[in-house]
Amino acid sequence: MARPQLVRSERDKVIAGVCGGLAEHFDIDPVLVRVAFVVAALFGPGLLAYVVLWIAVPRESAAPAVPAPSGGAPPPRSAALRLAEERFARGEITAEELSTIRADLEGATGP
Repeated sequence: MARPQLVRSERDKVIAGVCGGLAEHFDIDPVLVRVAFVVAALFGPGLLAYVVLWIAVPRESAAPAVPAPSGGAPPPRSAALRLAEERFARGEITAEELSTIRADLEGATGP
């Protein structure tokens, strides 16, 4: 499984989102990364490392979108089809209705 791109988090940030971004990238708890930076700031170059990462790592909203790998991946489904499949999974529509919706959407996206 591919790791997410290293970016500064805008959802899980305290100062600049560096620790939240690192935690998301390495799939660990952000509190552990923050504690590690505090310890490194007390006993070593933690503050300098934080400032360098603050400058070097792009914000989540400013990072370029990473294209999805095209190695046999299925094409993205429309939001309408996803909603219909969710409704089918919850038992709100029948299999016939789902197949009708799929057929209608395929016909609507054609040339």
